Amino acid sequence: MTDPTSHADVDPPRRGEEVELEIQDLAFGGRGVARHAGMVIFVPGALPGERVRARLLTIRRSYGEASVLEILRPSADRVSPPCGHYGACGGCDLQHLRADAQAAAKGSQVRTILERVGGIRDPPVGETMTGGEPWAYRFRMDFEWTADRRGPRLGLHRRGSAREIVPIDRCHLVSDTVNAIVSWLGEEARVRRLAPWDPARHRGLLRRTGIQEARGTGEILISLATGRGDPPALATLASDLMRRFPRVVGVAREEIDRGGMPAGESILAGRDYVVEVVDGDRFMVPSDAFFQPNATACGTLRRAVTEAFRGEKAATVLELYCGVGFFTLALARHAESVVAVEGSRRACAAARANASAARLSNCRFIHGEVAAVLARAVDETRPDAIVLDPPRAGLPRGAAVALAASEVPRILYVSCDPATLARDLRLLAEEGGYRVESVQPIDLFPQTHHVECVARLRRSS
Repeated sequence: MTDPTSHADVDPPRRGEEVELEIQDLAFGGRGVARHAGMVIFVPGALPGERVRARLLTIRRSYGEASVLEILRPSADRVSPPCGHYGACGGCDLQHLRADAQAAAKGSQVRTILERVGGIRDPPVGETMTGGEPWAYRFRMDFEWTADRRGPRLGLHRRGSAREIVPIDRCHLVSDTVNAIVSWLGEEARVRRLAPWDPARHRGLLRRTGIQEARGTGEILISLATGRGDPPALATLASDLMRRFPRVVGVAREEIDRGGMPAGESILAGRDYVVEVVDGDRFMVPSDAFFQPNATACGTLRRAVTEAFRGEKAATVLELYCGVGFFTLALARHAESVVAVEGSRRACAAARANASAARLSNCRFIHGEVAAVLARAVDETRPDAIVLDPPRAGLPRGAAVALAASEVPRILYVSCDPATLARDLRLLAEEGGYRVESVQPIDLFPQTHHVECVARLRRSS
């Protein structure tokens, strides 16, 4: 067995070789980081401070990957994952790390990524905020249909596989009610002979099921993604589902053709939106609209955004990717006016309705893709500040360039991916003269490596 403490005159590592490794750090993505024979080795499931026996799986030019065979010296932060699917299911990758250590590790990872990707020396990253519940916190979870010896089942993607689905008996990120619905749907699909989609044979009906659970109202909405056709069993399934689970307010359907493209939407029972309440604000959230994933801590995120404006009130705020108005309503109480842009027509309509229900008359909504309307929106509104919360992929290049050229004094960038945040911050600094005043990590995704960040930028004069 190789001694990791010295690599002078050590043979190059070989695929399949067993080695002992000292884990020195935790990389973004939940992988332990070790060094062996002058090479960085990534070890999923290993924690800083641990010594492990591992097998080298992949050897690249500058790094390798290994799997843990035995933990020789466990970390004091290691805990036993409660989920029986942990390791196979790709939904969580940090259940083996204590909650406070998860938050600390994410803050450290944000700093490292901002330095390496964003080129920000000594980034002003605050201590990671936490809030809400560490389990059963998801507002929405999307399950995929598959089949095993028991028949049709709902599951989640296998770790490291985009195609294979792991049937789920219980997911610890959703409530007991949602788990009961998942189990019931699987059994009913078997009884009613509703076949899951078979991607290899391009046949079957059931593709995906999304479940949204509002904590403020208790409402639950089911979204079924299916193949084409109109089998009577679907409508019966929807009505029986609502009778079996009284909190379910509707079952919506999205048809998908054999090529995987959307082919129509309908309501099988009830309605196609759920109502959530956050800090007294009521939000109508359509079945296909984005809402913050952590239903128990999204108020913490919204307050962090408004706190960034404390003591420096803006006359006009331009908000990009406003969704159903989650930040809009709070921003409207801190600014004279808010102009909000959203690419989804249904989400934009819901945002208007939510602002009207809150009796806020200083909000204006623009339906359009951010990259296409940003320059015109800046010219027309002359905002004092821009707030944006883009998808995980960050800003499209065109939108980032337009934002850099906007000359707006302040930007508040909300991000769920530190790497794309760092990339965009670098462009805004190099092409727009913006400097980062602060970055606040918020652990809205316990048990996973994901982390939310609120970055505050100011344009240099």
